[in-house]
Amino acid sequence: METPPLLLPPLTDHGEVITFYAYREAASRTAALANLALLLARQRGATSPVLMIDWALDAPGLQQLFGLPRNRPGVLELFEACQAQLALHRPNGIADDTLLAYEVLAALDWQQYLLRVDEGSQLYLMPAGRLDEHYSERLARLNWEAMFQRCPALFRCFAAQLACHFRHVLVDAASGVAETAGLCTTLLPRKLVVLFGAERSSLDGACAMVRRAANYRCSHEDEQRPLLVYPLALHLEADDDQQRLQRRYGDAARQPGYQARLEQLLSECYGVRQIALDSYCDEVQLQRERSPVQGERLAVAADLQGDRLSQTRSYQTLLMWLEPGYLPWQSRAELDLLSQLPQAQASAGAATLTARLQWQLGVLYGQQQHWRQALDCHEQGMRQRQQVLGADHPETLTSMAALAQAQRQLGRLDEARFLLECVAEARTRLLGVDHPDTLAARQELAGTLGAQGMWQRALALYDEVLAGYARLAGGGHALTLSCMSEKACQLYQQGELLAARSLQEQVLAERKRLLGSEHTDTLASRTALAWTMLRLEEPDVAHSLLDAVLQICLKRTGPYHPAVRQARAQLAQLLKRTGSHAGQHPGQPPEPVALLPELRQEGGQEAYDTALGRPMPPLGAELVQKTAAQLLALDSSLAGGGAGGR
Repeated sequence: METPPLLLPPLTDHGEVITFYAYREAASRTAALANLALLLARQRGATSPVLMIDWALDAPGLQQLFGLPRNRPGVLELFEACQAQLALHRPNGIADDTLLAYEVLAALDWQQYLLRVDEGSQLYLMPAGRLDEHYSERLARLNWEAMFQRCPALFRCFAAQLACHFRHVLVDAASGVAETAGLCTTLLPRKLVVLFGAERSSLDGACAMVRRAANYRCSHEDEQRPLLVYPLALHLEADDDQQRLQRRYGDAARQPGYQARLEQLLSECYGVRQIALDSYCDEVQLQRERSPVQGERLAVAADLQGDRLSQTRSYQTLLMWLEPGYLPWQSRAELDLLSQLPQAQASAGAATLTARLQWQLGVLYGQQQHWRQALDCHEQGMRQRQQVLGADHPETLTSMAALAQAQRQLGRLDEARFLLECVAEARTRLLGVDHPDTLAARQELAGTLGAQGMWQRALALYDEVLAGYARLAGGGHALTLSCMSEKACQLYQQGELLAARSLQEQVLAERKRLLGSEHTDTLASRTALAWTMLRLEEPDVAHSLLDAVLQICLKRTGPYHPAVRQARAQLAQLLKRTGSHAGQHPGQPPEPVALLPELRQEGGQEAYDTALGRPMPPLGAELVQKTAAQLLALDSSLAGGGAGGR
């Protein structure tokens, strides 16, 4: 029976190509691709066409996974035809290899190599090829390198042609360092999903392939296109919490975990100083059974909804980053807020709801030390609230105060002081001098004055705020202690170390009494006091304070918690400053105490400014000058090609 021809009209906008690669875990890679393809094809009313391509030609698995016949032509036959078409053209007949590529592809009926694999959606497959007795022989005769040398644009144009007809094109790449693995990861995709298992060699091979793809993209003018990389950790179902945590965070005395290695990899590829994958690695993980033959299956087909423990839920979580094109170091909380913005903008009270979401996003960016993004959000939210609610509305004043904080962090101290003076004046007039919101604005203003070097005015204002908190809540209240801690920071930065020490000791004693010796705020007070003691040339006391913080964190959270890593970093910094190798006097000021207990996230801003909306910068400084102009000229929308049908 003859198969009826497919009819695939072009999309109204372009789709995208996503390559799946694993250095060793072939079965898990193929199963992940198939499950994600089913999810993508069945969403939005099952109206978006999705294509899978089985390019793992040495060991094809998609046909078997879907139970399809082995006699259908596919990738092998298509490129045999391409090779024959290229042979018909003289080597110098068409100078432009892009024109040559499209002429070759136009001579082929590429749709004859596809078959539909799901009657409930528009899910299609291009199989590896006709798996007959001559398959291996024909595969060995196909010269991929010669085709590329003859027409370098062929594979890029092939991917672009498919993206005109399919919302998502998912490519199953060969494992290891096969010739076609490099082709599929380097030339075809806009997004690259990299799977890795528990073995160190698995992650080593995956990282090497990512570096190879990134380097090629940046060093070849015709290939300077965005490439987004999404790592996917594979865990065995029998792994316990300790095993998973040790794989992720590593052993401090031995090898680093996979999260640190991935952060370093992406930092190098995207040209940013530091990337944090905490939220992504918390959420994006995939469990597999110990027996790959029995365990790798179409979990989504039997469990489309997915409960909390299902593989379907794991695939859906990965799609939260993958489909819209969010970067792996964007947090889950940020994704949730960004996804709500379009709905808020289309609602009845659009301005009010949008302003609230903008404020929440700004607060989140501030917590992550992404102050330029926080500034943009708070500026937009403040303007909307001023227009709808008025200049003196409490929510407008809240946005103004948040905007001032972002400006202060970015060094725009005059603008921050002006806004805070306006907020403090309005709240005093509307709420009274001892209202908590008024005192909070004046406390922030005091910090800004101190940052401008107006020490006396700042300390006088802190004293007024402390008196207000004492009248309002008492001397031992958390708000009072927080203000005392900030005043101590100002004294520390001014060089009034004995006064700072006295105040810090008071705060520490009160927090121990009220909150307990192991509370987060108490540990922050210990850390701040430690740096003051170091500048007072009492390194032994400073060391004992920071070591106590580390031991408490280890006892309360275990060795892999971020608080432990932070405490270790603080102690290491102290040892470096007091050690003979440090080359610094013990009394030299460390990071300002205002940044404690959280360490400054160096490079967090660059992670957004450099990578959001831009292709990968080159690996290696020698390529920067060559590619800078092309990089800046490329399309800046990494989130395009998402929702929508034809």
